[in-house]
Amino acid sequence: MNVYRDSKAIEKLLALVTVLTLISFAYYFTLSEIEELEASYKTRRVMLTKMLGREIADYLEKRIEITPRLSNFLAEEGVAYAAVQQPDGSIIAKGENYAIPMGILEKIEETALKASHLISLPYEDPSRTVSLTETVLPVITPGSKKVVLRIGFFRNSEKNKVSHIKFRNTIVFSFLIFALSIIWFLRKNKASNLQNSLMGTTAIVILMLFLSSRMTLQKWYENEWHQNFTKNAIAVSKMFSTASARLIESSLESDIKEEYKIAAADTAFAYISIIKDDKIVFHSDPTQVNENMAADENYPRSLNTKKPMIFRNDLESLYEVYVPVMKGQHRLGTIKTGWFIQNSYEPLSIIRDRLVLVFTAALIILLLVMHLLSRRVTKELHWFIKAMEQVTSGDLRQTIYIDRNDEFGQLAHSFNFMIMSMKEKDMVGRGLQQYVSKSIVEKTLKVLSSQDKNGEKQFAVSLFLYFSGINEAISHLDGARIFSSVQECLDSVNKLTQPGSNVNNQLFPSGILTVFTLSNRHDSLLKALNTANLIAADLGRRPDLPFSPKLTMHTMEVIRGNLLDKSEKLSFIGDGFADFRTMAKIQGGDEIIVTREVSLLLKDAVNFEELEILSPEHGRTTVYLFKNYKEISEIIRSFESATNWTKIMILRILKLSVDQVDQKILFEWFKDEDPDVRYHVMDIIDRIPANDALAFVEKVIESESDKKVLSRAIAVLGKVGNEKHIPILSEQLRSTDRRVKANAVEALELIGGKRVYEFFNLLIDEQDNRVKANILIALGKYGDLKVFDLLSKMITDQEPNMRASAAYALGQLGMAQGVEPLVNALSDKDPMVQRQVIASLTALKADLNIEM
Repeated sequence: MNVYRDSKAIEKLLALVTVLTLISFAYYFTLSEIEELEASYKTRRVMLTKMLGREIADYLEKRIEITPRLSNFLAEEGVAYAAVQQPDGSIIAKGENYAIPMGILEKIEETALKASHLISLPYEDPSRTVSLTETVLPVITPGSKKVVLRIGFFRNSEKNKVSHIKFRNTIVFSFLIFALSIIWFLRKNKASNLQNSLMGTTAIVILMLFLSSRMTLQKWYENEWHQNFTKNAIAVSKMFSTASARLIESSLESDIKEEYKIAAADTAFAYISIIKDDKIVFHSDPTQVNENMAADENYPRSLNTKKPMIFRNDLESLYEVYVPVMKGQHRLGTIKTGWFIQNSYEPLSIIRDRLVLVFTAALIILLLVMHLLSRRVTKELHWFIKAMEQVTSGDLRQTIYIDRNDEFGQLAHSFNFMIMSMKEKDMVGRGLQQYVSKSIVEKTLKVLSSQDKNGEKQFAVSLFLYFSGINEAISHLDGARIFSSVQECLDSVNKLTQPGSNVNNQLFPSGILTVFTLSNRHDSLLKALNTANLIAADLGRRPDLPFSPKLTMHTMEVIRGNLLDKSEKLSFIGDGFADFRTMAKIQGGDEIIVTREVSLLLKDAVNFEELEILSPEHGRTTVYLFKNYKEISEIIRSFESATNWTKIMILRILKLSVDQVDQKILFEWFKDEDPDVRYHVMDIIDRIPANDALAFVEKVIESESDKKVLSRAIAVLGKVGNEKHIPILSEQLRSTDRRVKANAVEALELIGGKRVYEFFNLLIDEQDNRVKANILIALGKYGDLKVFDLLSKMITDQEPNMRASAAYALGQLGMAQGVEPLVNALSDKDPMVQRQVIASLTALKADLNIEM
């Protein structure tokens, strides 16, 4: 059967690009409206703040009570509170709305009181129910002293209007896209691809022209506005020249203050300072007087010319104007003024609306013209397109025969190759019946993790890297430098701690907290101390940091869980902070201070220096300065008389220095009565040469009574043994302890060989779930594929432990045959089974490079 099929790939692509263009247009249009709205609110806040600031200055000069005026000011729309404070924080007067008392604004108060010009500070309360913007304006009293006016404005009205703009534009453009989609759908069987392509291309061209015109217009307008803004800023700055010369020569401030009051009425004006001999002799904020200009990178550049200069300060969202104060050819000093970066969008809004009407009309007219033109061109080709539609119905047996070498012949030739490719892919893909859904896996894992870990208590060791002197650095240095230094410290900590399931890092304003929650308390302590040493050494090589990182170490009990539904990161609740501020006063840059609890746990293995400090929180307190680890020989000598806790700590340390320990001493220590001590001794024996350990491990397996120690010895024998030890390990399979039997299977697997394979085949009916899973894993690694049938049955067993072990085994085998039974098991009702299924699927994704 000869049929014809026209590809619709271009049509779909054009439709997609059209939709994306409309979305881009909607986004840009919405962003412009929001910018206009926010600019109008900001202008109003600045205007009201400056107006009230002038009134407060007059009230203070006339010694009139200002509290009533602040209370009346609350009647202004959107005002939450108004207060006048001294720079030290004491309140002169205030008016506040009881819906948002000023007492909860401590976080922004410190920044507000340090302001040298009008600034805006955003605030949102922890409940996210009240959103504010606080404007701060320094006000100069008649005695040339500084007070700070703080006004809080509710942002609810602004946010509601922003939400309304987003909602309205979303509805409008969604309706437009929906309408275009409906038209496209209704027309797709009546119009050719060429017709749709021409119309789609026309729509895209019009929309792209609109966007480019809109952005060009915006850029032109901002350039014009910038030129006018620059001229105005320089003109106003020059206005201060006469009064500034008088101030520099005779220290007379009255004229400059009067002119400052006039200029301050401009909503864009921020501050003025007069500079003489690189020092500020006058500033609208008196606290800045006598400050050196060395830190101002633009000031030296302004000295190289006698012309006014203007620079943009993006850090403070200001333009800074420098005007020389001249007397003849002699330069008396420099005027520096600050101007807020503001735009006025009202004229642009009118032009933009007209532009929308013009391009909308052009779009409709051109779409109509292109429809008529494409309809005329494609009329004779419609039968060919309709015939080719039949091939897309799903019948892959079709072939197109066109004995021509034009575009349609080439299309038919490509189509035939496409059909052949689809046939091959269909044959290859017939065996794939299940697909792993990433969303299902992730959501299931998140729920299970939350159920499993919420409220779990754990022993933890915390390291806190305190940024000592950070406040002073913030006050005097560039913010970008401080930020990069903090990033440098955080990168160092992340590199050396290697965060994971048992190590968590969290950045605080005053430092970096690292919490170690390893399963073994000794390991948590040692890893934390070793990591602290590395961090201290690394940061000690960085003397150029603007603050002094200080390390403290503390033990605590924490509760872990998942507090945020949208976050998979665990949260830890517990007192992880010691009095690090007091400790930092007596602490060197590369020193580590630990609390009493840490010193008690490590004193037998570590040398500490005892220090006494006077803590504001705890009074007279003893802390300990880490000096170094004790010598290995000293630690070994102290083993016999040590407590069980200390013995295990010594063994954990020696595990990293096996070559310094006499094997005979280890064998002697294994006689200890405490099974935990013997277990950790065996942990070290696992690291000594096989020939030296073999005979001893054989004796342990014959005589050891504690099942935990015995299972560890069996695991060691699996690493150092050979085929002659198969009978010894096989005998352990008769044990009633699950750990002993499971480790015996794993040890036999490590030894390997034909005898082991035959032996495992005799044990596949084992009833213990863990032992059976280990046997099947071993058989699977031998290449015996029948294990997948056995595991598929095992994962549907009535016993949850048996199903979980089967899921574990399927993940360990790392083969594609395990995907389908694991996917089917996702619906298991038992949380333990679900967790193991998720873990195994995750492992298979990595092993097989499965795209989930």
